[in-house]
Amino acid sequence: MNSPQLETGLTRAARYLVPFVLLLIVVWRAKVNTTVPEPYLDEVFHVGQAQAYWAHNWTHWDPKITTPPGLYLWSYLLCATLLFLRGSPKEVGPSELRATNVAAAAVLLPWRLQTLLDLLRKERNTRPSGAWISHTVLNICLFPPLFFFSALYYTDILALLVVVEAYIWDIKRSSGPARKTWSSALLGHVSLQTAGFLAFGLAALVFRQTNIFWVSVFLGGLQVVRLLRENATPCKSFDLVGIIKKGSQKELYDPLVEEASFTDYFKTALSLLSAAMSNLPLVIASVLPHLVILAAFGLFVLWNGGVVLGHKEFHTAGLHVPQMLYIWPYFVFFSWPLLLIAIANLIVPSRYLPKFFDYGFKNKNRLPGILTALGVISFMLVAIHFNTIVHPFTLADNRHYVFYVFRILTRYHPAVKYAVAPIYFLCAWGALAAFGFSTPPAQSQVAVVPTSVIDSATSQQSQEQKSKKKEKEKEKENKRKSKAVTQKASSKEAPAAQQRRQVLTPEIIEKIQAHILQRQQRQEQQHIRVSFVLVWLISTTLSLITAPLVEPRYFIIPWVMWRLHLPRQPTPEAYRVLEQRRPGVPRDEKELFKAKFATDLPKVLETIWFIAINAITGYVFLYKGFEWPQEPGKVQRFMW
Repeated sequence: MNSPQLETGLTRAARYLVPFVLLLIVVWRAKVNTTVPEPYLDEVFHVGQAQAYWAHNWTHWDPKITTPPGLYLWSYLLCATLLFLRGSPKEVGPSELRATNVAAAAVLLPWRLQTLLDLLRKERNTRPSGAWISHTVLNICLFPPLFFFSALYYTDILALLVVVEAYIWDIKRSSGPARKTWSSALLGHVSLQTAGFLAFGLAALVFRQTNIFWVSVFLGGLQVVRLLRENATPCKSFDLVGIIKKGSQKELYDPLVEEASFTDYFKTALSLLSAAMSNLPLVIASVLPHLVILAAFGLFVLWNGGVVLGHKEFHTAGLHVPQMLYIWPYFVFFSWPLLLIAIANLIVPSRYLPKFFDYGFKNKNRLPGILTALGVISFMLVAIHFNTIVHPFTLADNRHYVFYVFRILTRYHPAVKYAVAPIYFLCAWGALAAFGFSTPPAQSQVAVVPTSVIDSATSQQSQEQKSKKKEKEKEKENKRKSKAVTQKASSKEAPAAQQRRQVLTPEIIEKIQAHILQRQQRQEQQHIRVSFVLVWLISTTLSLITAPLVEPRYFIIPWVMWRLHLPRQPTPEAYRVLEQRRPGVPRDEKELFKAKFATDLPKVLETIWFIAINAITGYVFLYKGFEWPQEPGKVQRFMW
């Protein structure tokens, strides 16, 4: 059951406040420009490179820049357009270049995030233009690492934006009917939507190299899962051998996250692999655009002699598994408002929960088992012991918050880095379980009408046909009667017969069945399945473990994709009765507001939490600078 869209005057008014909160991005940029007018940290390289392009020095490249030139090309196009329209700017400095980032963060990113969210939820956004942006999109834009770098000239905003745009086009090209053959799947790739996806998928690589894992692996994996689910039925087997065998027989094992155990993730992976191998030509045809992007990236790596463009000696690709441990406390630190109440519903018995917080979760088996915990924590300890990497940049720069985190992990006592393994596990469980923090959907059963009803309808239809014949004979016999009497009698009989046909004919019953099934399927689509979590995990892992340097900015896209796919916040069980009231029955405005507030409370807390973090980190960055002894007179500032 999804949270109801309960409306009150206050909730409708609150919608109009959402887009205005985005003005905080503009205010933040103005504060940064006033206090830090000169390029700061990596901005020195980015601003210099953008100014070289503005001077049409296209062959210049700063060897200390590691990312491709997408950011500078974006700024050039935007500033050149403004120069053509209004005659300025003639020169570009930090203020003008930061403004191009703000344009993306405050205008384009919320717009495209909302479009993507509507596509994912399969909803039509009918809200007025002043309230078009949802609360979820607002919170994503306020996400502290994303918000912080929106006012600085860094690549993170645009790198996320092009991935979101590629995702939108990939969904559009897949929204057609199911592709039953490899030839129809191949022909489906020759479309405007596919061309748009290819364009933005390739553009994503021009902004950041690790985007390859999102536009190729993540979107390609979702495309495969979508295709297999369209051409398969739910698997009825539960043992590994049966699941693998049924995968080749167009049966897919893919339970809902809220109903899945730890072993179900392995079963789903095997089922997907078996089904994909048995439909290999169809799978390859469906992901052909993703393979084209992957091939283009491979050619770039061969041409460049590596993944990064500059500073290759400090950014060599390697295996850094603990990156997938650090990400979970990162998620929980920022997103605890979305997790706290739901986790309490799993741990605390219902009789001890206030009705305001009781979601009525019936499946209490969502808690991890002891054997699962011991096995996963053991793996984490092995990764910590053999693969902990402390990049030279991490402990050499005390301007970043990660510096202080790693000092705690590695400098105080050797046992500290092992002692936090259970924390990694609990945070990982909470973040992944959040995909299932929704009440179970109604049973996905076809609305079967009893055979007796259909037989009765059929017999009544045949009786109607016989009665029609008798009526015609009777009409012939009564031709001598007045025309007015005949018309009056037929006008009384016709509506009654028409009403019987509308209610009882098998065709009408079949339409009712199809409509109910469609509603059930739409309701089920709001719930996340294990296959999505697997694809998201693989993409996140590939994008992180290849990076030796730990930076909060690297976790932005994984968090955004996680946040976009979280189910709607559940409505407390005490307020769900409001959904079942009949139309036309007056509702208590006060109770409606309580229900809406109880449902939206986690998102409200998330907004307050993000604004508080942004205020603190922004204040420290602007007004709590310090000096290094080796660089007297130069202000150093704390940042993510």
